[in-house]
Amino acid sequence: MRHLPDDTITLAIGDQQFETLFGDPDFPTNARGGNDTITVSIGTQTFLDLVGDGATLDGHSHGGNDTLAVSLAGFEDTVIVDGDAQSMVDHAKGGNDTLYASSKNSVFTSFSLYGDTEGVMSDHAKGGNDNIVGVFGGRSSNTLVGDGATMTGHTHGGNDTLLAFEANQDGSAGLYGDAITMSDHAHGGNDVLTLVVGSDAENGGATLYGDAGFLEGDARGGNDVLTAFFGVSDPNGSQSVALIGDADTMSGNARGGNDVLIGGSHNDTLVGDALHYAPSAPGSIKGGNDILNGGAGNDQLWGGPNNDKFVFDKGSGLDVIHDFDQGNRAVGSTAPEHDVINLHDYGFASWKALLSLISDDSSGNAVIHLTTNDAITLAGVHTADLHARDFTI
Repeated sequence: MRHLPDDTITLAIGDQQFETLFGDPDFPTNARGGNDTITVSIGTQTFLDLVGDGATLDGHSHGGNDTLAVSLAGFEDTVIVDGDAQSMVDHAKGGNDTLYASSKNSVFTSFSLYGDTEGVMSDHAKGGNDNIVGVFGGRSSNTLVGDGATMTGHTHGGNDTLLAFEANQDGSAGLYGDAITMSDHAHGGNDVLTLVVGSDAENGGATLYGDAGFLEGDARGGNDVLTAFFGVSDPNGSQSVALIGDADTMSGNARGGNDVLIGGSHNDTLVGDALHYAPSAPGSIKGGNDILNGGAGNDQLWGGPNNDKFVFDKGSGLDVIHDFDQGNRAVGSTAPEHDVINLHDYGFASWKALLSLISDDSSGNAVIHLTTNDAITLAGVHTADLHARDFTI
């Protein structure tokens, strides 16, 4: 296998430019990319497509372990960064890349960071284990993707780490552990996605998808960890934060991974598997065994199909579980379900002591009154339906 050279490049690109840069241009089939370090700063109304290796990785090509960093300091800039290539096919494999972009000193800009490719990963292509960091603000809209825009065939995502930091003003981000769309037999990696909202952030927020926007066919999600942090307990303005273990939509025979979702101190939405389901037959979609902890704030929780665990710590706020022991219904399955609510942090001495704090509200929903400020509403569940086995105390 031909090994391409390691390059170190530092560039400044001015205003109103349109540039595409490759770390290893004219990438031959079955080659291995160099371990390149490319640092770029750009001006105003500039478009940049920065690619760590070549336009296409095919055959048994292997991307290098690249470090790519872009600073957006102007107005209405658009940046795309690919850790490896613009498309990957055959048995190509991505390198273990580090991608960084910052738009905190710009306005109305956007960046899209792809750990492997902005295009299609097909056949048996495999993503690298990438580290992706995006810092944003200034009314920007941004996307972080662990592997590629589309994964199809028998592709496999890498085990990626994605970090989005909202530094100031009104900014938003979408994080996808593997791809925007996964279909056929694509398999997601085991990814770690983190959102940090700084103390200077205003309106904005992010949606974190452990795997993809769409999980289709026989695609399978990885076992992911999604976490949200807030720099202050009550951030300025309004933040919209959603942690979704697998995808916005699961269809066909898709299968979710076993995910861990940890909310922050704001009012978060946590979904163990997907927001929407379109099974090819009743019960054809399988959810993972997920763990959800909304943290502080008044959170909305859906475990999804299969057996999930809901964890509540002291100071958890006024939360709602929307599908306790009801998640299988969303995929048309009548299989029994056993979700569990973990209240160990509250120190109840017995099931009897806990039961004395549970009663139905005016709509018939069971409400667990933990403290003056902490309560859990179980939508569609009556107090009489609950048993000691439904709790860990």
